[in-house]
Amino acid sequence: MKLINEDKLAIVATFIRLYGDALEKIADHYGKAIVFKRLGKTDNQYGDLMARIGNTIYISEEEVGKLGLSDPEILASLAHEVGHVVYSTRGWDPDCEQRADSVASDLGLGIQMISAIEKFIESRRYPGLTSMLVARIHFLQNIEYAI
Repeated sequence: MKLINEDKLAIVATFIRLYGDALEKIADHYGKAIVFKRLGKTDNQYGDLMARIGNTIYISEEEVGKLGLSDPEILASLAHEVGHVVYSTRGWDPDCEQRADSVASDLGLGIQMISAIEKFIESRRYPGLTSMLVARIHFLQNIEYAI
């Protein structure tokens, strides 16, 4: 797997430096490149923090800033999005979300993923997803504390 920081985003450079080797071991079945790009304001009509199309992960620095995510929470969120890519999962299905969350947890970012999800809930961006987001927190807590 090759991780490409196409827009030279500092947080993506940090992510690749800290977790690139570990991701190759976790997702050794995935042989394609994963590309990271900036999601600009004019292209972000839904106000997404991050989005994925195929093997490309888009990051909105503006929306991430509005939510107040810390760098470790952003790293966890990037790991989650990589999980969607390497496991070819889509949508808000609980199983797909848990599989993607497991990548963050496997990288040691489970607590940071929980914190990011809590901020997402508090923002009230998608109130219809609150119960699913809470279920993701419980899933991550069970992984983190089962060890």
